[in-house]
Amino acid sequence: MRFVFRDPAVGRFYKHDSPYTYFTSNELHLGEISLECSRSGAAAVALWATQKLLPLVPGGEFAQMLESCRSAAIELHRRLQNSSLFLSPVAPQLDIVVWAVRGATLEESSTRARAVFDAAAQKDLHLALVQLPREFFPPDAWRGDTSAAQITCLRSVLMKPEHLAWLDAIWTRLEAAAGEFPAPLFR
Repeated sequence: MRFVFRDPAVGRFYKHDSPYTYFTSNELHLGEISLECSRSGAAAVALWATQKLLPLVPGGEFAQMLESCRSAAIELHRRLQNSSLFLSPVAPQLDIVVWAVRGATLEESSTRARAVFDAAAQKDLHLALVQLPREFFPPDAWRGDTSAAQITCLRSVLMKPEHLAWLDAIWTRLEAAAGEFPAPLFR
C-alpha cells in the first residue's frame, strides 16, 4: 500500500527519527519520512532486475562496478584520515563513508558538520548528516568533552562506479566547503 500526498506539510504527522535512516535537511521531505520509509517493496524488485541484467559473477561487470565503488570509498576515507579538517573513525566496508568535522568540542564539531553540509550543497556536493555515538571515535578526539552522547557527522555513499573517477572533484569541493569558514574554525 502506498500513500500519496499533494501537500508535503502533511509530513509533520509522519515524521520519525530512527537509527537506520538519515535526513538530508531540516525541511520536510516526504521521500525521507514517508510511511514507506526505507523498506520499499520496489527495492526487492530492483535487486531482482539488477541481478537478472548483471548477474553476480566473480570478475563480472557488476562485480567490477562494486569494486570501483568500494575503491572510491576507501580512497575518500584515506584522504579524510590524512586531513587536518576531518576525522573518519571507521574504514568503509562497502561504499559508505562517515566522518566528523574536527572541533574543540562535540557541539562545535556537530555545528561545523552542519555548516560544511550546507556549504557543500552550494557546490553541488550532496552529502547526508548522521548522528553517531561518541564511542565510535578515539577517546581523545574531543579532549575529554563529555557534553553529548552523539555527534553530527557527514555521510557519503559512493554508489556509482564513476565516483572513483570523480574523487578528485569530490575532494576539491569538500575541501572548498570546509575552507569557506574563518581560519580559527579549524585548528
